[in-house]
Amino acid sequence: MKSAPVARVVLALALVAGVGVVTEASKASATGATSHRVEALAKNAKKKQKPVVKTAQSNLGTILVNAKGKTIYAFDVDGTDTSKSKCNCPSVWRPVESKGKPRGGSGVTSSKLSVNSSKQVAYNDHLLYTYSGDSSAGQMNGQGIGGVWHVVGSDGEPIRQ
Repeated sequence: MKSAPVARVVLALALVAGVGVVTEASKASATGATSHRVEALAKNAKKKQKPVVKTAQSNLGTILVNAKGKTIYAFDVDGTDTSKSKCNCPSVWRPVESKGKPRGGSGVTSSKLSVNSSKQVAYNDHLLYTYSGDSSAGQMNGQGIGGVWHVVGSDGEPIRQ
């Protein structure tokens, strides 16, 4: 019964690394299932991954929103430097983050998505944020704040209205 302790170690390491498929993979390993089964589980988990960024219709046109439908903003001060955020208030302006390559939903051009070393997502070379003042999907309470925060259009450009 040495496989059960090994499966627990694999599961613990995977949870630390943020891999969600390993629970089933560990069960498969403990019961002697083939690696083919583990590969199938991994492929199914990837298919179920929700997009980090998608589009929605608003009174400003088609805009970017996160997986929960909350409006996404760009910070003018960041410009197109995606290496590091210049925003010093992450409790108000929350970075859109992804643990791996960000996935785009309908209306999002995947080749325009990137992620920096801080795991913050950028689209069309603009770092992306959500606003704590938007309590539900569809709100755009952060639009124009300080003249430097703008909703991001589906083309990846800030909408300055």
